[in-house]
Amino acid sequence: MNNKIWAFLIHLGTNCWLQKGAVADFPRPEEGFLFRDEMFCDKQTWRKVVDFLPSRGINTLLIDVADGVCYDRHPEISIPGAWTKSELRAELDRLRSMGITPIPKCNFSSGHNAWMKEYAFMIGTPKHYEVCKDVIEELIELFDTPPFFHLGLEEEEYEAIKGYPIAIIRAPCKKAEDAKFLFDVCRAHGVRPWIWAGDRDVMGFGGDEAFRKNVGTDVLLSNYFYHQLRCNDDAVNRYPFAEYCVKFAEWGYEQVPTGSTWTWHANNKDVMRFCKNYVDDKSIAGYMTASWLMTVEKKYYALLADADNFAHARRDIYGEF
Repeated sequence: MNNKIWAFLIHLGTNCWLQKGAVADFPRPEEGFLFRDEMFCDKQTWRKVVDFLPSRGINTLLIDVADGVCYDRHPEISIPGAWTKSELRAELDRLRSMGITPIPKCNFSSGHNAWMKEYAFMIGTPKHYEVCKDVIEELIELFDTPPFFHLGLEEEEYEAIKGYPIAIIRAPCKKAEDAKFLFDVCRAHGVRPWIWAGDRDVMGFGGDEAFRKNVGTDVLLSNYFYHQLRCNDDAVNRYPFAEYCVKFAEWGYEQVPTGSTWTWHANNKDVMRFCKNYVDDKSIAGYMTASWLMTVEKKYYALLADADNFAHARRDIYGEF
């Protein structure tokens, strides 16, 4: 178990959700799901949370970078107050000295790309390709060629973005074409692509057959589920999350199933229990917890609780902390 990924998702940039002028229909808009023209990440809270993680056995930090760093190639993307590259580089070095591997994340889903500013409305165009490539390459360099780059790509469907002033949804064939471009940019630099891959996201590629055709088995998958899961022999029939964890293993993918304390306090434990009992362990590269809480002072203890919950789930299911 020590060679598995035990990951914690943290937010640096936060404009990965609603566009400006969007209808705020999220259950907790105060958490940071509204577009902000300023940084919504407190440096002191960041440091205290990150310093706590090694004590909970976390060895990987997935950093939602988005518009939270000052880009050289496209400074127009960066939000006022974004971290400088030298500032982030120093923090990445500090994380590594603590035994934590930092992984960059930028979401290129049409439902989570408000951070791209005007380029979010240019999906599929040569300019959009150019900007995506520039951002990925600049972050790969900044992160010293990380083992993975998380590209997001989830929830690109009308129900998820119907509150946006402009809702862009790619047809499956176009999403596959664009995803392949992103994958190849990562691969060209020796970095493995990583994406969200719930059942609805598989449908976004056109279904099981199309997903397998267009998403290579070198792509690391994070199937996600945040509710209560009753772990029994009928789980595969009752929960699409469980069904696809099994399918991904059968199809030869590596995966990092992702839980959360977002809606159910024992969710991480449920996710690990199901995967340990019903999914080929060779497919499980690790696990991740995603609290979906912004890195701000008023969420400090909740962030610690999410990391602690993840560690106790690991101890209870895998017998180690």
